[in-house]
Amino acid sequence: MILKVEHSTLFEYEEPIYETATEVRLHPASAVGSQQCASFNLQITPPAAIFDYTDYYGNRVHHFNILQSHKRVQIIATSVVETAAQPETGQFTEDEILLLDLLAESHYVRFDPAIQALAARFREIGEPCRQATEICRHINDTFLYEPGATDVHSTSAVVMALGRGVCQDFAHIMLAACRHLGLPARYVSGYLYGGGSTPEGQDEASHAWCEVWCGTETGWTGFDPTHKTLFVDDRYIKIGTGRDYGDVPPVRGTYKGTSAEKLGVSVRVSSLEHDSDALGLQQRNRF
Repeated sequence: MILKVEHSTLFEYEEPIYETATEVRLHPASAVGSQQCASFNLQITPPAAIFDYTDYYGNRVHHFNILQSHKRVQIIATSVVETAAQPETGQFTEDEILLLDLLAESHYVRFDPAIQALAARFREIGEPCRQATEICRHINDTFLYEPGATDVHSTSAVVMALGRGVCQDFAHIMLAACRHLGLPARYVSGYLYGGGSTPEGQDEASHAWCEVWCGTETGWTGFDPTHKTLFVDDRYIKIGTGRDYGDVPPVRGTYKGTSAEKLGVSVRVSSLEHDSDALGLQQRNRF
């Protein structure tokens, strides 16, 4: 599919602030044989010089500073992405140190007794991909999707106790169960195209899911415990990966000043599949 993402973030302050330092992870990932980012544009208001680097997990990170006094910061990221209908096939390799890193606990992913008990249900399943599939299915069947039940700081232990949460929380639960069973697993941030089903005037949202290392014959396989389809397909747009949410927040920063911060975020994902101009853009800009 060829999808367009428009992601707007607005920070507003009652009193002027200054010396804003901000990082954004909003650039869609690209990989040979899978998803390709055809174009990406980042606009900052007030205007600022934008720099970028690639972090340890291979994510493209943009950053900027605004030194002068200001009362609002707007960040608009616009992307065109071609997603893959079928996963890659062939022999896969991965850095052993990275795989070890993705077997350990992290800030949001904890091996508390409740997670250990959950993981024990699936210990006898020998095949990694089937093991991950059944964990994903269990989370989807058991946990209640309830916005507002948790917050951005909730760990997997908190979500296990509540039995409810949102996509970020379910991803952390699955990561904890898989890692405890010896399956390297990473957090994925991105978007999910709703097929045009989102009501007019209502924004979509960022999404989170997991990828599990299923061996050299299968490689990384995407699982979404939030939706009953369970497996990731061409409706999903990957931004970045890491140990947990803390490695790939869409926007993170600091500022000097005493004013409280008000945050507003809007996301729109649309299909350009039948737009000949979009197809031409994709062909010219592929990398």
